[in-house]
Amino acid sequence: MSNDNKPICKGDIIETKIESLAFGGKGIGRYEGLTLFVEGVVPGQTVRCEITKLKKRFAEARRTEIIDHVEDEQTPACKYFGSCGGCLHQDIKYPAQTFWKGRQVCETLERIGKIGPETPGMGKEALPSPLEYGYRNKMEFSFHGIGDSLKLGFKRRGSEIDVLNISSCPLLPEQCADIPALVRDYCASTNVGAYRHNRGGYWRKLVVRFSHHSGEMMIHLLTGPAKSHHTIKGLGKLLFDNVPQLKSFVHSTRKGRADLATGERLISVTGQEHIIETLPRADGGEVSYRITPNAFFQTNSKGAEVLYRKSAELAAPKADDVVWDLFCGSGGIGMFMAKDVGRMIGIEVSEESVQSAKDNAMLNGLENTQYIVGNLASEKGLPEDLPHPDMVIVDPPRSGVPDPSLQKLIELEPEKILYISCNPSTLARDAAKMEGKYKLERFAAVDMFPHTAHVESIALLTKTG
Repeated sequence: MSNDNKPICKGDIIETKIESLAFGGKGIGRYEGLTLFVEGVVPGQTVRCEITKLKKRFAEARRTEIIDHVEDEQTPACKYFGSCGGCLHQDIKYPAQTFWKGRQVCETLERIGKIGPETPGMGKEALPSPLEYGYRNKMEFSFHGIGDSLKLGFKRRGSEIDVLNISSCPLLPEQCADIPALVRDYCASTNVGAYRHNRGGYWRKLVVRFSHHSGEMMIHLLTGPAKSHHTIKGLGKLLFDNVPQLKSFVHSTRKGRADLATGERLISVTGQEHIIETLPRADGGEVSYRITPNAFFQTNSKGAEVLYRKSAELAAPKADDVVWDLFCGSGGIGMFMAKDVGRMIGIEVSEESVQSAKDNAMLNGLENTQYIVGNLASEKGLPEDLPHPDMVIVDPPRSGVPDPSLQKLIELEPEKILYISCNPSTLARDAAKMEGKYKLERFAAVDMFPHTAHVESIALLTKTG
């Protein structure tokens, strides 16, 4: 225990009360004028913690002991909690999670975006996910090792290399629970190792997709490139024999160094080429999406329903509106809203995603949609005959809208911008850049990822003057 007569040092054990939860998942405490960011804590607890990093104005610490407990604590549902790099908040009751996530987003918007607390939606908790567990429709597993030591699971917390062997995960639907063990045991029996760039090996990623609407399942295996794929046929047969709801088994190869669960070359598809997920609309209708092996779709289907319905409520589109959907992917929110507007135009740089969006529009019988491969800020630009948008939907990656695209968007002067974000910091930054031209009028946070530090935000910005 450090004492008051010497400066605090790395490795010291100190005592602090956790005041709140920071975006990213760490608790905030105070000690001798320093702000402490402490791992593995719940707001309200008094804890002892070890200083792991020390800066002039703040320090990072690891909890070593809980001195005072709080009502918001709960026993984690997963035996791997604390070791697995996935969930951070299984030890916090779910209502408290949505409270703190809502507060984190609002504080970020106020601090970075200068959004006033009187703005509708500010100060509210995040809208909860309908499912607290078993909510994921997609789960990515990594391979590591060889033979009997082959592991299949998630990255160990704090490591980019070591994989924690997972036999089950409470975020995965029960129908998928046995798949990781089946695949691991089969791959281990081949005595072929996990892929390592420039060092041989074969097994890379396992992706399990599940439709919460139909119960259909897709299993996508990614390997390194190899001349023979005979072992894959045996795995496919094993899975079809043991997983009743399996409709599609896909094998892709990937030789790029990046540790991504996206296939570069499709080798084989057994069964269907896609599965279908369907989301109900508030008017009693529904929108269906073809889920292909590399398709992007919100990983929480029931949560996507909440996100998309709330987005439509905030946007309040008119029947004759022309809407541009930037970063549209395979349709997403724009397609969910297409029946409410005059024309929906999706714009996306990925040709594969644009084709998927066209297929989804046909699946839903939508005749007022158009999907274009393009970039708002590219030199080539967009077709000149596109009608001017009344509203633009943007759903960018975590890095936010790139500056050139943001400037083009401002110059476009739509009446409304519906900004959907997985990173409140870049949403707040972009809102601040639009100050004077657009005002953030309404806002909502949606918890799409219970027990993790992630949260989605929806902001409606309206043109000023």
